[in-house]
Amino acid sequence: MTVLPAHTAPSPRPRRRARAIAAWAAIAILVLAAAGIGVALEREWTAPDPLSPDSPRYDGARAVVQLLEGRGARVTPAHDLDEARAALTPDATLVVTDARLVDVDALRALADGAAGTVLLDADTLALGAFFPGIGYGGLGDGSPVRPACDLPAASNAGAATVGAAYATGATGGVTACYPVDEGYGLVRAELASGSWIAALDGRAVLANAVLAEEGNAALALGLIGGTDEVVWYVPSPTDAGATGAAPGLGDLTPAWVTPASALGVLVVVAAALWRGRRFGPLVAERLPVTVRQSETLEGRARLYRAAGEADHAAAALRDGALARIRRHLALAPDLSAPATAQAIVASGRADPAATRVLLADLPRDEAALYLFAHDLRALERAVSPDDPGEGPTT
Repeated sequence: MTVLPAHTAPSPRPRRRARAIAAWAAIAILVLAAAGIGVALEREWTAPDPLSPDSPRYDGARAVVQLLEGRGARVTPAHDLDEARAALTPDATLVVTDARLVDVDALRALADGAAGTVLLDADTLALGAFFPGIGYGGLGDGSPVRPACDLPAASNAGAATVGAAYATGATGGVTACYPVDEGYGLVRAELASGSWIAALDGRAVLANAVLAEEGNAALALGLIGGTDEVVWYVPSPTDAGATGAAPGLGDLTPAWVTPASALGVLVVVAAALWRGRRFGPLVAERLPVTVRQSETLEGRARLYRAAGEADHAAAALRDGALARIRRHLALAPDLSAPATAQAIVASGRADPAATRVLLADLPRDEAALYLFAHDLRALERAVSPDDPGEGPTT
């Protein structure tokens, strides 16, 4: 009779692989769809610049602009250097919200072409072009400060809040008001072109959140409202530098960052290759797998030895020996160790005192564990006719 070979069932691996690929593809499609919807619904919005003339935020300057317009002045916003040049006239007051973003030569040219200039935020580089030797002189704490000068705009306004203060040093021809620490909250000087320039911390005096405090509003109107034309210049980052281009990330990055980053990438790749290597291909094995008892015993013994857990190894040996002794003496499987020891003593096959001591205490080091295992093996041989380590006795 001919026996036909049985058909081998198809392996489920291709199916599982296909399902996994389909699941990941679906997830990718959902992520791309969500990203597309987000891009489609995204509204371009950025926070307005500090001291922007049309910003109603706490750090904006819309309130003081409305006060100026209420007094009949025309305020013209300018958001880059070209707009500021086009809007500026010799009879207009120029307000620069952040002089740090303007090239010094361009800023000097703007100031010479205006009736007066007010710098609301500037660094020592920009200030040094108009106030030689000027530096940082302290910082106000928000409390009102008296002007202590004869500048009409300041003396008429009275006390005002002060932010950053400027130390004028021995510079002559500079009017300094609102003393704070070693500097002044307001400095003013006459330029060779016949115009004037003043510098103060605009966020501490002109911003919407602080304009109503003390004499801040009066000081702002006294400085800026002296003409009917006001050009409110909010510099753009492209206005920085002589070429009109703002410094890029590469210009601001230290020279050591690039080689350090490259070295870090190489270290990560080398570590991935080192830790991710495989010791040969994977070997498929049919389940269930039969493991010899000796291999399990040796593996657990190595683990206990590596961990220094002699007491745990002794407990495992004792539990195995007691289980075999209970089966031989027909005792309950869950009988406690003291009760098992009593049963062994009652059988008359072992020394009572040695048995109780052996089953009561566990060794704490490898030397004691060796003696414990030897005595436990001797006890089991005395109780059981079969040697657990060498097979049945004859």
